[in-house]
Amino acid sequence: YFKRKPSAIQSLGDDAIESVIQFTYASANTPEFDKRAYDTARFNLTQLINPFLAREPGWVLCDDFENLLPLAIFARRLYSANDKRTEIITDLTNIAYRSCGSLETAIGYNYRDILSTIQARPEVLFELYIWALWLIEAELYPNIELPDDARKFGPALWKYFETYRLAGANEFQAGPWDKQFVEIAQLATHMAHIPTGTHRFPLYVQDLPTLYRFHRENFYPVLLSGDLGLFASFMDTLRQYGCTEENDVQVRDGTRYMLKVFHDNNDRWMNYRRGNETDLDIDDYYLIHHPWTAVIGLRARNPLQPMPTNYGGMVRRWLPRPR
Repeated sequence: YFKRKPSAIQSLGDDAIESVIQFTYASANTPEFDKRAYDTARFNLTQLINPFLAREPGWVLCDDFENLLPLAIFARRLYSANDKRTEIITDLTNIAYRSCGSLETAIGYNYRDILSTIQARPEVLFELYIWALWLIEAELYPNIELPDDARKFGPALWKYFETYRLAGANEFQAGPWDKQFVEIAQLATHMAHIPTGTHRFPLYVQDLPTLYRFHRENFYPVLLSGDLGLFASFMDTLRQYGCTEENDVQVRDGTRYMLKVFHDNNDRWMNYRRGNETDLDIDDYYLIHHPWTAVIGLRARNPLQPMPTNYGGMVRRWLPRPR
C-alpha cells in the first residue's frame, strides 16, 4: 500500500513507521519477515525525515517538536550508528524543544492539572499516553535533550492510572457500542503499551490488576461489537500477559473469530468494513489500521527481557517487581 500510494506515508506520519515496525517487536517471526518490516519502516522513516533535513534550523519551531521527537527516536533505532541523518534530526528536535521552553508547552497540555482530576477524559489521557511512550524511550538516548520533568512524566501518568476507573460495557445503555465505552476501551488497551514498550516486553497482572480485569470482563462484549481494531487490541494485551491459543480460552475464541473475519473478507484485512461503512468512509489510516492491529492481535511473540539499558528495564524501576 505504501509503495502504491507514497502520500500515505506523510498522511500517517510516524504511524507509517509504527504500523510495520511493531510486527517485529517481541518477534517470533522468520528473519526474512522481520527484515522486510525493518526495511519498510526505515524507508518510511526516510520519507518523513527528508523534508526536515532540508530545513534551516532557524525555521524549526516549538510546533515541530511533536513530529520531530518520534523521528529522532526511530532514527537512532533504525539507522546505522554513524548515519549523519540521526545527528541532524536529533539537533532539530533539541532546537524545537528549546523553543518551547517547558514540557507543558512542548506537549500542548497542562498535564499537572489533568493528573490532579479524579476522572480525566479518556481522549485527553490517550494523548498523554503517547507522550509517555516517547519520553520514556527518549531517555535511552542522551543526545536527545529533555528536562527532569520528562523523566517523571511516565511514572506520574502510570500512578494516575492506578486509581483511574475503567467503566465496563455493562455500565452503558448501548453496551460495547456506546461511544464513551469505546473511548475507555481504546485507552485501556493502549495503557498496556506503557509497561510493555508497545508489545516488546512482558506484562504482569500485578502491574495494574484493574487493567487485567477490564480486559477479561469486556473481551466478549467487544468481540460482539464487531470493532475489529479494538478487539484485536484486546487480543494483543492478553498475549502480552503470556496468553496463547493453547493456554487461554479467550485467546483461542478470539483467534478463531479473527481468522473467520479474515477469510470472510477474501483473505485481506483491508477489505474489512464495519456495518454500513463504504469506501467513501475510509482513508489511509483506516486501511492501514486493520492489518496493523489484526496481525498484532494474532501473532505469536517472544517478549524481550528488561535490562538496565533498555525500555523494559527503565519502566521496571517504578513498576511492581514481577512475581
